[in-house]
Amino acid sequence: MKQTTAFKNFTERIQEIFNFAVLITISVPVLKNNIRLIKNGTIDRLPDPDYFEPSVVYEITDKTIQELSTNGLDVTNIERLKELLNKPLNNTDFKAKVIGIIGEENYKTHRITLKKQSTGYIDNIQNCTSNYQSKLATYLYFSTFSYFEAFIGDLANEVIGSLVTNDNSLYQQSYIINEANLADYNKIDKPFDGRKIDRYKKHSSKLFEQGYKIPDIVLFSSTIELLKSKIENMKANEIPEVLDKIFLFKMTEDEKNTYHSIRDNRNSIGHGNMGYSPNLTDVITANKFFKDLSYRIDKHINFYFFKPRNLTT
Repeated sequence: MKQTTAFKNFTERIQEIFNFAVLITISVPVLKNNIRLIKNGTIDRLPDPDYFEPSVVYEITDKTIQELSTNGLDVTNIERLKELLNKPLNNTDFKAKVIGIIGEENYKTHRITLKKQSTGYIDNIQNCTSNYQSKLATYLYFSTFSYFEAFIGDLANEVIGSLVTNDNSLYQQSYIINEANLADYNKIDKPFDGRKIDRYKKHSSKLFEQGYKIPDIVLFSSTIELLKSKIENMKANEIPEVLDKIFLFKMTEDEKNTYHSIRDNRNSIGHGNMGYSPNLTDVITANKFFKDLSYRIDKHINFYFFKPRNLTT
């Protein structure tokens, strides 16, 4: 059985955030090790961040001065650089002040030696790694529920988009009651008379040519418009009922309880309430729940609400 686009997108999004989680749980231990190497003098610096480089704080230290002397920077410039000794500066100020002292060419030549992160910056980065697994779990937990919520909305819209409906607004404007169509309507809106079959066919055909739509189509189209509005404004707590009443998918009581428990936890996180703090095991459990549930929902929706590709009637 085919899968909906909504389900494919949902599984891709979930995979992306867990790939990112793997990246973080690999990167942070490497970062911690590098910080340890910096503090024992084995390496001089951390790699600058790809995007947030302006947040990096640099500092001229005694070691910087020694290395610049060894690398051939003239004494005059070295003495002037001592004005910045042990003064942490952000990336922009550091670059501007150093260039102002030694010139742009010297800055380019000795850039690697000059741009040593300050001790305070290293300490701040180290502090950021504290309890990172809990923070990561919180973001993953929140995202997992939000992606499932989006999946249900996308799935409903995918079903709606596959249906043939009438533009009722245009229909009401273009098909207006007049003497001609009312006459045809009245001629066939009488108790049935088997002798008048041909007359019924004639005037029915004329009504349809004038633009008449059978009430089933008009009412169905109005209902779909109401459903669109419902989906656009659907709240997370309404999802089990929408699945049940509209799409005939019934969650078990245990599933409803689990769903609402995760929803409450997500809301707690979203509102900044510190009363709930998930761990990575909680994330994996929630993800398994939504993975299994979404698969069953998608299979159900496909079977009952999408025609087989080659269905003939």
